[in-house]
Amino acid sequence: MAFKTYTTHEIAKFCDVYPSSVLHWIKEGKLKAHVTPGGHRRVAREDLIRFLKQFQMPIPAELQAGRRRILVVDDEPEMARMLEKIFRMHADLFDIEVCGSGIDALIKIGQSPPDLVVLDVVMPKMDGFQVCRILKTRPETSSVRIIALTGKKVPINEHKLDEHHIDAFFRKPFDVEQLLVKAAQLLGVTLAAAPDTP
Repeated sequence: MAFKTYTTHEIAKFCDVYPSSVLHWIKEGKLKAHVTPGGHRRVAREDLIRFLKQFQMPIPAELQAGRRRILVVDDEPEMARMLEKIFRMHADLFDIEVCGSGIDALIKIGQSPPDLVVLDVVMPKMDGFQVCRILKTRPETSSVRIIALTGKKVPINEHKLDEHHIDAFFRKPFDVEQLLVKAAQLLGVTLAAAPDTP
């Protein structure tokens, strides 16, 4: 799914309020938004959904429709294939792309930001932490959710996860079902039972 943002006027129509009310929510910090170079405020789809859920407002069908885009980034081909396979079991919910390096990931994300990145944090040339830092400093990718993975014994604590804006962390080998559940939770979708899981 292409990265989608909404204007204050579009959000006002969804919520049946005046655009000035939407601006007020943004200024109060209730609704996360970024400002375009032209000075216009834009709200990412996932941030808008989160806001509507938080304040128990109805979620329009337009916001709920479509598959969520996931980019898997891992330099171990077997791990990348396994992750691709488990997400493809829920092809009605997820659209999957795979790449093998942080540099390739940033190129793909620059072309079309995904909704979620599942990212190995220990990779050659550019590690996952560098990728996280770049994603979170750019307005157009700051709302991308991140699940970090590692099979290496690197010291990672809650402070490091917060520092790099990582939403969830799994050490390899990890429980496939737990990863799927966490991905669905971060993306605001409901998993149906898959026929079998690797």
